[in-house]
Amino acid sequence: MKTIFRALAVAGALATSAAIPAFAQDIKVGLSLPEGMADFDFINGMYETFKTEVEANSDMTVDIVYGGALGAPNDRLAQMRRGVIQMSDAADGNIATVFPDIQILNMPYLFSSIEQARAVLDGEFGDALAESLREETGIKVLGWWESGGFKHFSASTPIATPADMEGLKMRVLGPLATIPVEALGASAAPVAFSELYTSLKTGVVDGQDNSVTVFNLVKLYEVQPHLALTAHTYAFGPLGINDGFFSGLDADKQAVIMAAAEAAINFNRDTSSAKDSAAVDFARGNGVEVLELDDAAKAAFAEIMQPVAIEWLKENVDTPALVDEAISAAGAE
Repeated sequence: MKTIFRALAVAGALATSAAIPAFAQDIKVGLSLPEGMADFDFINGMYETFKTEVEANSDMTVDIVYGGALGAPNDRLAQMRRGVIQMSDAADGNIATVFPDIQILNMPYLFSSIEQARAVLDGEFGDALAESLREETGIKVLGWWESGGFKHFSASTPIATPADMEGLKMRVLGPLATIPVEALGASAAPVAFSELYTSLKTGVVDGQDNSVTVFNLVKLYEVQPHLALTAHTYAFGPLGINDGFFSGLDADKQAVIMAAAEAAINFNRDTSSAKDSAAVDFARGNGVEVLELDDAAKAAFAEIMQPVAIEWLKENVDTPALVDEAISAAGAE
C-alpha cells in the first residue's frame, strides 16, 4: 500500500510539472544562502555562473532568490517538483526525503578521493541514478556539485584511531551518520546547525563532522582544538531542474541549459577544491591541531563504519542492489 501511495504521489508531481507551458521560459532559482557570501561562493557562484551563461546565450532569464526567502530547503524542493520554481539548491539530505536511493552515495568510505567520487558521479552509475531520480521525482539532474569535498571529525580531544571516539558525544544528523558513529563507541546527538557552535562551546557535544570549509565558516576553530582528516563521507548534491519545464523547451534552449550547467559544475568543483585546500591551512593558523590520517588509519575507521552503514542501506533504500553496484563502480575507478 505504501508503494501504491508513493507511486500516485510521484505521478501527481510529474503530471503537475509536465503541465508547465512551454512558453514559460523564465527560470526561478531558490537558494538558502544570502547573496555575496564569499566563503560559500562554490554554491551561490555555481548558480550565478549558470545564470550568466544562460542569459548570454539565449533569451531566457534566470531569477535567483537568495537567503531562503522562498522557504526552507524541503519547501523549495517541493516547489521545484511542482514547477512553482524551476531550480533550488536542495542537497542530498533533502533529496533523500523523496528519493531514498541517493543516500547510497553517503556510504562511509565509498570514495577514497575527490577524483574517484567525481568519476563515479559523472559515469554510468551517476547517470543511471540521475535517471531514476528524474523518473521518480520529476527532477532532472544537470550535474553533480560538491560542498567542500569530504567531511571530517573534529573534537575536544585528539582522534587518531577508532578507539579515540569511545565515549565522545558527536553531533551528527540522520541514521546513515548516527549508526557508524555509534559503532565507533561514540554517542550521537542531533543538534541543529544553528546551535552547533554553542553546543560545542558548552560541552553539550564533544565533536562533529563537516567539511573543513564549513568548520571554518562557522568558526568552530574557536571551540574545537582537534581536527582529524578522516574523509569519511563525500559532500555532494545534484544540480537539478524541473523536468517538465526542461522538456517543454526547444532543443536549442535545452542545449544552452546543459552547457550552462557544465560551466556551473566546473566552477563549483574548482572553487570547492580551492576552498578545501586553503581551509586546512586556515584552521591550523587558528590554533587547531590538524591530524592527517594515512591510508591504514582510514581503513581502520572504514572497517567499523562501513559494514553497519551497508546493512542499514540495504534495509532502507528502495533499490538495495544499488549498494553493491555503487561499491563496484567506485572500485572500478
